[in-house]
Amino acid sequence: MPRWTYKTNLVDLDKIIPAEKVQCDLKGDCFVTDLQEGQGQPYFKQMLDNEGQGEWELVQAEYHGGKLLLIWKKEIKEVFVS
Repeated sequence: MPRWTYKTNLVDLDKIIPAEKVQCDLKGDCFVTDLQEGQGQPYFKQMLDNEGQGEWELVQAEYHGGKLLLIWKKEIKEVFVS
């Protein structure tokens, strides 16, 4: 059975995406509307590529108060010596 290690990142969306592009409903579910090329896309692509190269998998992303909490996991590779 695989074992995992986890880490989190907190991204300040106000510095990456204009506030008017983030819309939240009454339940607190938020989404980004009309994100054009150059408005955060290169930042997120680079971040995903960098973490992917380190074998990190994005498990969850949650928006809260202008920040994006990202939860990552990576399988712990066990080395067996005989």
